[in-house]
Amino acid sequence: MDISVVLPIYNEKENILPLLDELEGVLREIGRTYEIIAVDDGSRDGSGAILRAEAARRPALRVILFRGNAGQTAAFDAGFRAASGSVVITMDADLQNDPHDIPALLAKLDEGEGYDFVTGWRKHRRDGVVLRKIPSRIANWLIRKITGATIHDLGCSLKVYRKHLTDEMRLYGEMHRFISVIAGSMGARVGEVVVNHRPRRAGHSKYGLRRTVKVLLDLLTVWFMRRYLTKPIYLFGGLGAAMLMGGAVVSFYVLWEKVDQGVWVHRNPLFLIAITCFLMGFQFLGTGILAEMITRTYFESQNKTAYVIAARIGFPPEKAA
Repeated sequence: MDISVVLPIYNEKENILPLLDELEGVLREIGRTYEIIAVDDGSRDGSGAILRAEAARRPALRVILFRGNAGQTAAFDAGFRAASGSVVITMDADLQNDPHDIPALLAKLDEGEGYDFVTGWRKHRRDGVVLRKIPSRIANWLIRKITGATIHDLGCSLKVYRKHLTDEMRLYGEMHRFISVIAGSMGARVGEVVVNHRPRRAGHSKYGLRRTVKVLLDLLTVWFMRRYLTKPIYLFGGLGAAMLMGGAVVSFYVLWEKVDQGVWVHRNPLFLIAITCFLMGFQFLGTGILAEMITRTYFESQNKTAYVIAARIGFPPEKAA
């Protein structure tokens, strides 16, 4: 199989048939073997029934039905696990992503020495300003600032991956917004292509301001894993050392006040602050040591490494894989 297209679907019954017709038309023109993996994320509007019927008459359509609504990230992950194509494509099912952009993304994937991952850039979005454009721009700016990512549109679902990359990815929470960041941290060569963005024809948007808190919490997770996954003691140990140092400084000041000014410690709130700093410092150090042990268990129990090898050259066949 050359291409696997993953479609997360949630309450999109009006858009499913037009999307499948348009998508299959584009894929046939490309001339590669393909499959379409539609992941129904617990739809309640009859989308699942439509997908069941279409799977019976479209040989290339595979359908995964969730028992309940697990979210777009879970749908992407399920699609990645089921994909068999050497190239995996993801896109939204609301017809706002244009299937005719797929050839340009595939061309970019093979450009020069080749990319491992190419994402779309909705440079001219056709969405509401207050609820979609402004929150998206703020989120993109914040994620780029914290993670150092260079991709303009981190929330675009129209992406093309090489299969080895999706095999290594594990997605949780609302992590689909951070796929570009995750791919970069895995050593992938990341490209970007300006794509067409169309207004929604039918159905209702599933995005809103309520997701902002989830995005911020996931951003904290990505920041931590990107910087401290293999060395958590640097973060917790640094915080612990800072608290212990602060406690020592406050303790010396309390001692000076007692000797020089006769201020008894039981009447000095700074004494309690110093004790709190010492306790928090030791707690942070203990947390860092526990995190180090968990990190080593994570890597060693699964034979994982803290690095990614792009290629092996000059080795015997059994060691070159």
